[in-house]
Amino acid sequence: MPKPTLTSPARPKARTPVIGRFAPSPTGALHLGSLLTAVASYCAAKQVGGQWLVRIEDLDTDRCHNEYSAQILRDLTRLGLHWDGEVRYQSAHTQTYHALLDGRLRSISYGCDCSRKSIREFQHAHHLPETRYPRCCLHAGRSRQHAVRLILPNYTMVFHDHLQGVIVGNPQREHGDIVVRRRAPHAKCLGMMNYMLAVVVDDALQGVNQIVRGLDILPLTLAQLAIADYLDLPLVRDYYHLPLVVNADGQKLSKQTLAEPISHYPADQLLILALKLLQQAPVVRDKPKHMLAQAVAQWDSCPLVGKQVLTCPPLADLM
Repeated sequence: MPKPTLTSPARPKARTPVIGRFAPSPTGALHLGSLLTAVASYCAAKQVGGQWLVRIEDLDTDRCHNEYSAQILRDLTRLGLHWDGEVRYQSAHTQTYHALLDGRLRSISYGCDCSRKSIREFQHAHHLPETRYPRCCLHAGRSRQHAVRLILPNYTMVFHDHLQGVIVGNPQREHGDIVVRRRAPHAKCLGMMNYMLAVVVDDALQGVNQIVRGLDILPLTLAQLAIADYLDLPLVRDYYHLPLVVNADGQKLSKQTLAEPISHYPADQLLILALKLLQQAPVVRDKPKHMLAQAVAQWDSCPLVGKQVLTCPPLADLM
């Protein structure tokens, strides 16, 4: 398998243009939580004249489906959230991820044949915490047809999030050796790549330098920065981790909690609601492109600084 060449946009003499992105996984239709991320990332990038990309993160072939990908793009289009360039589908670039893992990251990764049950039993027998993998296979020389784990660095890292402040942590102590490729189903193919490596590579290849996403991803950011450093990729400097959108019971809106799809609701009402929940100044009800233009012009992330939760009643009650 040829080793891919990773390139990043040439550094111009002037300030590097902002490139933001929205990267949903097509495991279901868009819900209100994902809509807020789409609107916030779009406004943040466009307010400074940047680009806004859409990437479909469809590596999980067991849960991702093409019909959801198509529905997501239809919803974005009818909401006036028009992306720049071509949509990138992760499933079309798996060769790149595998080549990097088995090439440049080979010396700091290893095969692991542990099951969840065997890990729990080992942790219990040795009185170890359940938060980290106990490295049973680190020096076992297992085949890389098994799951492949990446060794994260054991030192303190720091980054600044524009909404959540200074974040400090140790990737190894918090995450241990993470699975970046699952067990291969048979000897003639490689296993399924996991999100952690692919998202770092994609952001670099697409020149993404502004990331707006949910607070639930914040704990993974230091590990992703470490992976970028391993690969000598440009580090993203501008992070905005949005408060989580929860229902009246305090549950995060997600497919798992049966969050209602937005596809049945009018675009103008959805935009008004999204901006209200994002604590933005109201916009005049109009065609989506005009509403978004006004939202972009007056976008202000300050009301979200330090907030971790946004509570939303059922979608139907708000229309």
